[in-house]
Amino acid sequence: MEISPKSFELSKQSLRHAIQSKPDVHPFDKETWSLAICSRLNGLDFFQSARNRNRLMIYLSFGNEVRTLSFLSDLSDSSETSLVVPFCEDDEIVPVRIFSRNDLIAGRFGILEPKQEVRNNPDRLVTPEQLDLVLVPGLAFDCSGHRLGRGKGYYDRFLARLTPNTQRIALAFESQIVEHVPVDSWDQPVSIIITENRILRNNSEIT
Repeated sequence: MEISPKSFELSKQSLRHAIQSKPDVHPFDKETWSLAICSRLNGLDFFQSARNRNRLMIYLSFGNEVRTLSFLSDLSDSSETSLVVPFCEDDEIVPVRIFSRNDLIAGRFGILEPKQEVRNNPDRLVTPEQLDLVLVPGLAFDCSGHRLGRGKGYYDRFLARLTPNTQRIALAFESQIVEHVPVDSWDQPVSIIITENRILRNNSEIT
């Protein structure tokens, strides 16, 4: 199904089907474009600030999502550098701190997730208020920052708990940008979208 400029006429369910039915991008292109997107992200001062303060939460990519696993290469077993990653418990996102890739294990469908002993350690748990920046996945986005998720509402509930100053950054391929994403009252937008070609904020490109 072609996603045209009339995407605003699609329901969320129809838009999800349209996105998921598109021909898959070649894995080589995904890796190349993901590196370009992460390079743009690395160039943002507020991203570096959140990273240096260990107050950055990344999603652990799978499927057609922009790859984020390159960020794990900067981790070591040292306690000086860490990232925060999410896991789902009782249909809610719980942020947990990891210090190396050894803190992760392949879970269902081979998707990386924090090990059980990491999840059970109260010292590793992070509150949403402690985060300066959150990387947000999605199936589709529009230039206003509206996001189409997978329909479970995990991220919408989680994003609603962040402080107003926390940056919400979407990483997306250009093929995921549509004219309009249908919006419900509970939907939480992102503040910035980064693709392989541009950085978007409030319908405008920024440099």
